[in-house]
Amino acid sequence: MRISKASVLAGAMLMSTAWVSVAAPAYAEDQAEVKKDQVDQRAKNEKEQIDQQAKREKEQVDQRAQAKKGEIDRDNVMRTKPTAGDEVTDAWITTKVKASFVGDKSLKGSDIHVETAQKGVVVLSGYVPNNTARVRAISLVWDTKGVKKVDDQLQLKAAP
Repeated sequence: MRISKASVLAGAMLMSTAWVSVAAPAYAEDQAEVKKDQVDQRAKNEKEQIDQQAKREKEQVDQRAQAKKGEIDRDNVMRTKPTAGDEVTDAWITTKVKASFVGDKSLKGSDIHVETAQKGVVVLSGYVPNNTARVRAISLVWDTKGVKKVDDQLQLKAAP
């Protein structure tokens, strides 16, 4: 039995065609799976990078928001409207100033009205017999705790 080279070659080609028709789809599926895994891994890496960047940006925004909130809170404390406590403090200043005038011989013959405006501004109005009494009244006001400013509206009494 003599097999010709052509027969062997034809048989080899037939076998390789059969092998390709069986192996090629499996190989293609393996390659597709590998490509899919690579794409999935790249997508996962990119998602992690984007998530990390978003987290950093969120932290920055949160920090800026917290700083702004602190700034607003400080401004609000500075701008608060007068409260009952402020009025009591002003009333306390008025009471202390009036008490310091009582019994002071240099203020004898004076008719001094004391009002304390918001935040410790004391307004003195009325009449004093001379400049010495005026200076003494202003000095007593300044010696009172909580006084921020003295508004002197005192007038000299006309001599009778």
